[in-house]
Amino acid sequence: MFQTIVVGVDGRPGGRDALAFAALLQRTFGAGVIAVVAYPHDELVSRAGSPAFEVAIKDEAVAALDAEIVRSGIDARAIAVADASPPRALHQIAEAEGADLIVVGSDDRGPIGHVLAGDVTAGTLYASPCAVAVAPHGFATTEPVLRAIGVGYDESAESQRALELARAIAEAAGATLELVGVVAPLVPVGPWMVAPVTTDDSQSAEHERLEELVADAAQDVGERTRAVTVQGLPADELAARSAALDLMVMGSRGYGPAKRLILGSTARKLVRSAACPVIVLPRGAHDPELGRPVAAGAGMSAQPGEGDA
Repeated sequence: MFQTIVVGVDGRPGGRDALAFAALLQRTFGAGVIAVVAYPHDELVSRAGSPAFEVAIKDEAVAALDAEIVRSGIDARAIAVADASPPRALHQIAEAEGADLIVVGSDDRGPIGHVLAGDVTAGTLYASPCAVAVAPHGFATTEPVLRAIGVGYDESAESQRALELARAIAEAAGATLELVGVVAPLVPVGPWMVAPVTTDDSQSAEHERLEELVADAAQDVGERTRAVTVQGLPADELAARSAALDLMVMGSRGYGPAKRLILGSTARKLVRSAACPVIVLPRGAHDPELGRPVAAGAGMSAQPGEGDA
């Protein structure tokens, strides 16, 4: 399970939401947390000009980060990174520390209680070396709990790994688990989002097949698990289910450079509209034998860009 969590903190509400979700995971799993702040500073230029200024701006960033950590009540190690790109700083620390998970907040201009992936959030999700969690706007002002966990499920290997992680989280937290299967709609739903067109018979058969698949998987997991099969666009339906959940977990088949995590279309849309925190796992991000997430790329053989989950 989670052993090392990296959290992006920026002194704004989104960073506090991320700290609040990381604290919830820390209480659940006893994970070590590293709080990271990136401050815009060119170390090479500054050394040539004013080393004292470099020290001062770093000390100011560390002091602000320490204050955020104290405010959140989390047990975390603080690291300040001189980098104009917060996502790059988070990736750098995650790789250096062998992190299992990066946690970021949503764009603080998003609607209360929903994720809205802004530049930093989207940048962190793109080409991340490990799984990424996004906390919705306003999460720090709630009473964080993990009573109900959801997972998007189909017959793919990615969704099976997501199920394994969701199940482990649910068991550790004493939460219920909901498996959600989504059948694509019968007809195109708009000029930019075209779903497969099928016959009534084939649509009904697909719904029954997926319903049976999801039900069988839920039965294998245990008593505190329920199966739900709905028809619609996967991102929309998963977002709708998220309103009644404390966490949504899903896999992603998208790859960035060196087979790192990027978002396929479903995951990308979900993190923009979910009402609860979302954890996105890249292909191969969970090793059942180790019982914990591992960095994206482990044991992968597929080519970058494959899939669109």
